[in-house]
Amino acid sequence: MTEFINAEDINDVILAAAASELEQMVDRICELIGTPLEQTTELERQVIAAFGFGAVYGITHRDQLAEPQAHALSIRMLIKPFNYSEQQAVDFADDLIRVASDREAHPVMNTIIHRGIDGHRQFNQEDDEGLAHNIQEILAAVQPER
Repeated sequence: MTEFINAEDINDVILAAAASELEQMVDRICELIGTPLEQTTELERQVIAAFGFGAVYGITHRDQLAEPQAHALSIRMLIKPFNYSEQQAVDFADDLIRVASDREAHPVMNTIIHRGIDGHRQFNQEDDEGLAHNIQEILAAVQPER
């Protein structure tokens, strides 16, 4: 007797693997910047989350995810590992989607998202030097002057 896997089960497996990949990328970024996520400032967390949203975009294209799956993955990433509440994650994900599709809405955040697409490639190619340079350059650019 042959067991059949339904499409929902396959989608769950794909989304779980993608969520794990995003968590690993965020962990790696925190290692490379030398700051655990829980010790980052709110601004740094938002920047890393927007950068991670670029990775969601990369995963969405690579795995041919539908829009609802990409949205769910974005929300999942913002809840874990970033620890945003569900409502904060939904609102932030919606903002990121709007900004990603309209550069004029927030040019800096749009750029961070697009750099995250490159960061996802760097992460998958184990290009730690490139990934570190990429995120550190962004973090330096957005830090308020002291």
